[in-house]
Amino acid sequence: MTNMHPTPPSKDLITAEGLVVDRLTGEIHGYDDKPSVLSCRIDFQSSLRDCRSVDDFERYLKFVDRRKLPEHTLHPLRNEVDFARGEWCRTGIDCRITLPQQRLLEKLHRLVLYRNVIFMTQAELAKALGSAESNLMKRLRVLECANLLRVTTSRNSDIRTGEIKLAINPRLVFRGSDRTRAWYVNDWYRPVGDLSSGLEYAMEMDRCINIAA
Repeated sequence: MTNMHPTPPSKDLITAEGLVVDRLTGEIHGYDDKPSVLSCRIDFQSSLRDCRSVDDFERYLKFVDRRKLPEHTLHPLRNEVDFARGEWCRTGIDCRITLPQQRLLEKLHRLVLYRNVIFMTQAELAKALGSAESNLMKRLRVLECANLLRVTTSRNSDIRTGEIKLAINPRLVFRGSDRTRAWYVNDWYRPVGDLSSGLEYAMEMDRCINIAA
């Protein structure tokens, strides 16, 4: 009788439900009592649009190597401020970004970790902006009414209660490649027609900030 030599260890061999399996070919090499790979929690990156809380966003960022992102500077924001002022001088169309708006955008700029999105608790955001929590929405409305910011909370979407999601106009603030930023800008200004409900508004917001996610 020929003696069977044990199968040499291989990085392609895994243990699944007591069986030693070649993950490339599916061939069964024997039995093992090691913990099954199927018993472990499989971690994977979900879509950015599926983030509904600070925890979801932090879990998403685990898969993002932010060291590879371009330098995050204020140049795009200040360039747009100068361009808007020049357009007003040339055409008389008042599309200026006011100084209070610019200062608020610069504070939000520091809070952006990826793309043009911010997830925070409302209390933490108010503290970061130097504002009372009861006055937070009123302060953000200065940007929201000028289409410089989109705000989502539990009142108009399924964001976790007490937390807030902000999407800043990607022409002004964006952490990512120029190509991805261009996609976000095009989608930000995409005509969507009349939105009949807050839920539709939130869905459109999700799409515009996650088209390249």
